[in-house]
Amino acid sequence: MATIVDDHVMVCDDCLMIIANDDATGLDHFLDEESAAAREREVRDSIYAAQRDGNTLVVGDSEYDEAFSTSSCDCCHTHLAGARHHCVLMG
Repeated sequence: MATIVDDHVMVCDDCLMIIANDDATGLDHFLDEESAAAREREVRDSIYAAQRDGNTLVVGDSEYDEAFSTSSCDCCHTHLAGARHHCVLMG
């Protein structure tokens, strides 16, 4: 049975897209191919680091999402303002 390790992980759109669907194709809508590939590596590395020790990062409750935030992403630590989405770290 999985247990909650952290119930308040707030992630950016880029991280959410990969956590939810393992899909990074949206990155190339705003970035050139090389920049999109670099951003995907950065996000995937951040997710991998968050999931160390056998933990899993999963999409949380959309009721806790923030339409706009100046807080950094709890996963990739980007400081770009924007939406933040609730996720849960399960152990």
